[in-house]
Amino acid sequence: MIAYMLATGLFVGKVPKIPGTAGTLVGLIPIMIYWMRGGEYQLINQIAITLAVFFIGIWASTVLIETLKEGKDPEYIVIDEIAGYMVSMIGFTPTIEHLLLAFILFRIFDIWKPPPIKWFEKLPSGLGVMADDIVAGIYAWICMYILVHFLGL
Repeated sequence: MIAYMLATGLFVGKVPKIPGTAGTLVGLIPIMIYWMRGGEYQLINQIAITLAVFFIGIWASTVLIETLKEGKDPEYIVIDEIAGYMVSMIGFTPTIEHLLLAFILFRIFDIWKPPPIKWFEKLPSGLGVMADDIVAGIYAWICMYILVHFLGL
């Protein structure tokens, strides 16, 4: 039950038709927590919390995949979207503009899955569930960096 609750983003993954988008929005919670509680160790906290969500996601996703046997990456597992969105916001101030831009960029890369993102889905079990979204988050982060630091958004 704990694995199910975590993997579904506190059951948000059961939202009909848009579980990935709804799950990505759940990522706002840890982003705001690590921003408000970060202090002088803010960047380290962002990375540590994101890594914790990643490793918890591998465990929870693996438990669900092996227990429920409903495919390699059921759409109701959204902890991967939460972690990927968190990656896209590491090091950025959570202004409305940055949160929205990172959200849009992450969802584009998560849905589109340009190479090598798609390849990471082939990894086994929960690692495959989580890894492609982490790479999508890295793509979104790179775009965020360019847009924020070079174009001033």
